[in-house]
Amino acid sequence: MFEKFYDAGATGYERVFGRVSQDFVPGLLRAARLGPGQRVLDVATGTGIVARAVAELVGPSGSVVAADISRPMLDQAQDRLRDHPNVSVAEEDSQHMTFPDASFDAVLCGLGLMLFREPAKALSEFRRVLRDGGRVAVSVNTTSGRSFVSRVLTAIGRHVPERAGAAALYFSLGDAARLRTLFAAAGFREVETATELRRYPFPSFDAYFAPIERGFGSLGAEFASLPAALRAAVREDVRRELAGEADAGGAIEVPVELLFGSGRR
Repeated sequence: MFEKFYDAGATGYERVFGRVSQDFVPGLLRAARLGPGQRVLDVATGTGIVARAVAELVGPSGSVVAADISRPMLDQAQDRLRDHPNVSVAEEDSQHMTFPDASFDAVLCGLGLMLFREPAKALSEFRRVLRDGGRVAVSVNTTSGRSFVSRVLTAIGRHVPERAGAAALYFSLGDAARLRTLFAAAGFREVETATELRRYPFPSFDAYFAPIERGFGSLGAEFASLPAALRAAVREDVRRELAGEADAGGAIEVPVELLFGSGRR
């Protein structure tokens, strides 16, 4: 569903989402409990933000495979990871991976699982490629009220009904109990969940919306694909919603919360 969405936004991804994604990487790494010398798979690597951090953690004796279904995203990742010789990239469908059984000590997936067509099947694939005792760790969005993208996606869905499902999909795994159930059904044990909340201040609505309006990142690409009249309507919807949360000077604060899930094979 989202392959073309992310292909279109690959070049500007880090301009919009890079800071947010980077801030939550330590929580994902803690959930994975990585160590030097491990072989790690980073699924839905995007531009390689998680893979870079993992490469430094596992060190030269370890290795990382950065996998994504989007070739443009992988091209960006490969460019950004060229200074990390222990990282390789692979174009892979998370639900039908080509890696042999028991290939990795850990599998990570940052902000990807909720977007897969079949999250349960993806978790089963993660387990298949893990060695006995290996760990999986994922991060997903929690609720629409605590997200960088929800207001824009919801507004787009309001004006373009066929795209209304995108916003709901982003938060489809945000319930900790549901995520634990999915992990257990896939055969993982010692399943754990944790949440982390961060707040991102902007001096004005224009400062928040400018990267999206310029077409940066996947969200910007989605916005840019709309006709001009719809872009104006979506922008006004989001502006009106955030106006109620602005201070006297027009500054706004966007809360972002992620749910981390982990388990052992």
